[in-house]
Amino acid sequence: MQTIQWSADYSVGDDEIDRQHRQLIAVINRLGQLLSGGVDADGATPQQIFDMLADYVTSHFAYEEQRMIDAGYPLDKVEAHRGEHRRILKSLQRFEMQLEDGDDAALEELMPFLYGDWLTNHICAVDSDYADTLAAARKPG
Repeated sequence: MQTIQWSADYSVGDDEIDRQHRQLIAVINRLGQLLSGGVDADGATPQQIFDMLADYVTSHFAYEEQRMIDAGYPLDKVEAHRGEHRRILKSLQRFEMQLEDGDDAALEELMPFLYGDWLTNHICAVDSDYADTLAAARKPG
């Protein structure tokens, strides 16, 4: 299974959000390794890693939304971004239910969703939209 390496393409120019994105990538890679037959260094199960991912994503999204508001990102765009976050969380909840039901097909769909929809589409496209607002908010004066 592929692993994702952090690159500048994923940066939104905010140190804390970038740190959180790096952590999310690490957890996704850890889950991918387990699902492809690898062993977790801490002995965690795929379900435990998935739960960790879901919890972290929820707190990350809340932080990111507040950061956008604090930086003066237009509220209509914050709401649209929140909608995108809700869509991703809903998909994660669907995967969680499928995994709990023993649906092996969900495992085959999960990693492409995380690598493609969440990482490529959301971080690289949707999140990058607010980068200029965050950069402007950091400038003195």
